[in-house]
Amino acid sequence: MPDLSRDPRGKPATDRLNYTAYRLARALNRAAENTALAHDVTLPQLLILQVLGEGLPLSNAQVARRTFVSSQAAHVVSAELLERGLIERVPHPTNRRVRLVALSEQGWRVLHECEAEIIRREDRLTELLGSDLGSSLAQVLDRAAQKLAGGYFGDAEAEAAAVAARRRRPSKGGGLTPA
Repeated sequence: MPDLSRDPRGKPATDRLNYTAYRLARALNRAAENTALAHDVTLPQLLILQVLGEGLPLSNAQVARRTFVSSQAAHVVSAELLERGLIERVPHPTNRRVRLVALSEQGWRVLHECEAEIIRREDRLTELLGSDLGSSLAQVLDRAAQKLAGGYFGDAEAEAAAVAARRRRPSKGGGLTPA
């Protein structure tokens, strides 16, 4: 049987800010994905709605940069949103060749419904964290990731239901879905 003792050079990955931030981001994205799916949109679609929810029309290149994906991936997801009537094309004020998109009224409604749930979840997480946050940003993020527990606050039944929902409706949009 191999020796499974810990190498004394080892340190917890959660001591590193990059690891812990990624862990927290995954938990927050899973929770946001659950919210999005409950409102019949995918997480990539929700990310574009959130960026357009700042109220400024954007070009496809701007949408891609703001959602950290290629122009092609942003185009695919934007086309889905256009088809569903959640975003609409609007003219550029000075350049007729630049095509902009903005939220439609239906898009604003879906975004507000999703964001209300996201804000409730963020408020709950803030309440659970309390005032004793720790001595470093890595500790704060690690504590937040532990409390959020994958976006389900430790609720195994809710987690199982969310996993089943994601399996029923795979995300479209290529590389826009965070891992």
